[in-house]
Amino acid sequence: MRKRILLAVVALVLIAAALLLRKLVPLGRLGTGYAAEVTCACLFVSGRTLDSCRGDLDPLAQKLVSIRVGSDDVRTSALGVIRGRAQFDKATGCTLVE
Repeated sequence: MRKRILLAVVALVLIAAALLLRKLVPLGRLGTGYAAEVTCACLFVSGRTLDSCRGDLDPLAQKLVSIRVGSDDVRTSALGVIRGRAQFDKATGCTLVE
């Protein structure tokens, strides 16, 4: 009897986690993409420093999203799993890249 209850609880927890991830992953992709594009434009178009550009992001995004700057792109990640990337081109500015 206890095994059945434990299995049912584990199943419910897994289902709840799957449903939560189903909602959070698209939001995470949106957030990392936004952070990548905004930071790319701030750095390469406006010519500001990375510290100055980080201030443009929401305080929660500042905590959750890590930013790496390349020679002509910005890569972001949240929780080490959900990623975003924006590429700079002199002709078109910053473009979100998959």
